[in-house]
Order: sequence, then structure tokens, then C-alpha cells
Amino acid sequence: GVRGRREATGRGVMFGLRQAVSDKNDMKRLKLTTGLEGKSVIVQGFGNVGYYAAKFLQEQGATIVGVVEWDGAVYNPKGINIEDLDKHRIETKSITNFPKAKTIKQGREVLEYECDILIPAALESQITSENAPRIKAKIIAEGANGPVTADAEDILLKKGILIIPDMYLNAGGVTVSYFEWLKTSHTCGSVGWRNALKKALNAAWLMPSKHW
Repeated sequence: GVRGRREATGRGVMFGLRQAVSDKNDMKRLKLTTGLEGKSVIVQGFGNVGYYAAKFLQEQGATIVGVVEWDGAVYNPKGINIEDLDKHRIETKSITNFPKAKTIKQGREVLEYECDILIPAALESQITSENAPRIKAKIIAEGANGPVTADAEDILLKKGILIIPDMYLNAGGVTVSYFEWLKTSHTCGSVGWRNALKKALNAAWLMPSKHW
């Protein structure tokens, strides 16, 4: 394997979002400032993708206000320390009943809470035509494969929500898979794939076609 393989997809989500929120025109239209600093984020899924995406976004200055899992969710508008939540998850086998946040038994309801960035990073078809009208996030970052249905996408776009597609944000995992293959004949470390990923995501975001 390649160093950094475990966190690659989550790191790619962070890199992709960081590039997206650096676009002054897009952020002006969304009435947001540029940069990740201070952005409120809700993440669905606390596996490899969701955990590392949340961890790296928090390191970039974003505020993780909610985390959703299969058995419930935790929410704190002032922010959740991801490392502390992970320790709690390891100790109790669940993110629920985390003492520094409110537990929401009906976890999927948290997808509809106000936030700047919503990251569905668990399962497909989590945002549908049924709940799309109630989504309040300004940016949806598809960390999972196909978390937004086609019908929901139409509704979200009409609401002016920016959808960052899974094919773009999942590039971290794909890039590292390539380097794992490349490693059979060349030496490659985590710095190499990180630099390649950053360049690719930056170039892709600057292409004319965007998901509005």
C-alpha cells in the first residue's frame, strides 16, 4: 500500500471543498466568505470518509456542528471536537450520548439543519425528493457515491444550492489507488499523491462546467 491510503478519500473531500470555497464569485452568490475558516459543517457518516473529512476540515478552521450515524446523531452549534468524538465512539461503540453535544435519535433529521456545508458521506440516496425541500445547507459535498438522487438534485439546484459531485470529491481514493499501482515500478509516498491530487482538483474546479 501507500502511506496515507486510509485517509485518502476524506482528505480528498477536504481538498475539493477547499478549492470550491476559494472561488470568490461562487461564494458571493451563496453569500458566504471565501475559505473554510468558520464554515459550519454537518457530516453524515463517521467511517473512513466522514471521519477524516471532518478531521481535516476542522484542522482547516471549519466548525463541525453535526455528525450523523446509523443509530443517531450528535449536534452542537458551537462545534464538536472530532478527536474527542472518535474517542467516545471507540469507547462506547457509538457516537450517541457524547457528553459535549446533544444526541438526536432521529439522526437523518440533522441533514435538514442549518449549515454552510453538508457532507453526506455514508450511503447512496440519502437526499431525495422527499427531504430535499427541507435542506438548508448552502453547499452539498457528495462524499458518498450517489447520495443525492436525480429528483432531489433538480430541487436543490432550483434552491440555489451548490452541489459538489462525488466523482470530483472521491478523487482522493482514486488517486491513491493509481499510486498503489504505480508503486510496483516506482517509489511513491504520501507527499507525491497529495501534490498530484491538489493539482488535479484545482484544475478540475477551474473548468467551465459547474454543478449548479
